[in-house]
Amino acid sequence: LKRARAEVCSQHCTFFQLFFAMAHSPMFVMGASDRSYVAGSGNAGFESELSQTSFPLSALPRSTSMDVNNDPRFFSNNVIAKRLSAFQTIVVVAVLMVNLSVKQMFTLEKNIDLSTVNGALQYTGFCLMTLVFLSNLTTVIVLIQQLFMTYRLLTVGPTGFEIAKSYYLNPNIVAMRHIAVKVFFFSLPLFVASSACMVYTSFASQNAAHLAMPIVVALFLASVLLWYVNATHSTIFKERYNLAKSHEQPLIQNLETMTQRSYGGWFSNIDV
Repeated sequence: LKRARAEVCSQHCTFFQLFFAMAHSPMFVMGASDRSYVAGSGNAGFESELSQTSFPLSALPRSTSMDVNNDPRFFSNNVIAKRLSAFQTIVVVAVLMVNLSVKQMFTLEKNIDLSTVNGALQYTGFCLMTLVFLSNLTTVIVLIQQLFMTYRLLTVGPTGFEIAKSYYLNPNIVAMRHIAVKVFFFSLPLFVASSACMVYTSFASQNAAHLAMPIVVALFLASVLLWYVNATHSTIFKERYNLAKSHEQPLIQNLETMTQRSYGGWFSNIDV
């Protein structure tokens, strides 16, 4: 029992010593001006000489960051985050397409004779592969920037969702996003067609063009099939979207009518 009492007393002494040290620490002892500084800055009390931007870095363009506010609404799901998750998949596939197209472009033989069928097909495949590279690179640049900026605006503060919504629905942003997605899906059939041209030239250079003909025909048919699949999906999506809007419109009109009625009559001037 005496030993237990001694341990409790030693713990109390250690606690009071720690409290006394904290109370007299420069971090906790401050005047009114220091308290106002802490209220306006989230990094007060943790600043040091290394917290300032060094001279070489200060010469660079804008290097300040947005405010960091830990709002619980940032962690909740919203419709913008769910839409952006679909674009992340497109970005991953577009990056892979950029790598594949670049490799195919550099494997092209430089001695091309456009007066022959083999040379014409080889140069056609090279042009198609270049178009695939540029299309997917545009998709990556546009979607990555919009993903980055939209997520930043979502966490900008209490009005983050509204600000991100206005950015996401901006006509210029919408046009660039739609163009990026369309050229991505359009580049897939072009990639297959370009591969068909390069397969033929590769076999023809070894005097085995007859062996490549079945593969070339299959690849060209596959490119046409991919184009048809893309067009069919796009047509059905537009039809379903218009159908959803047509079912939604009567509900919105009914709601607007009820709202107008609620503000009419004898008690139209009463606002509660």
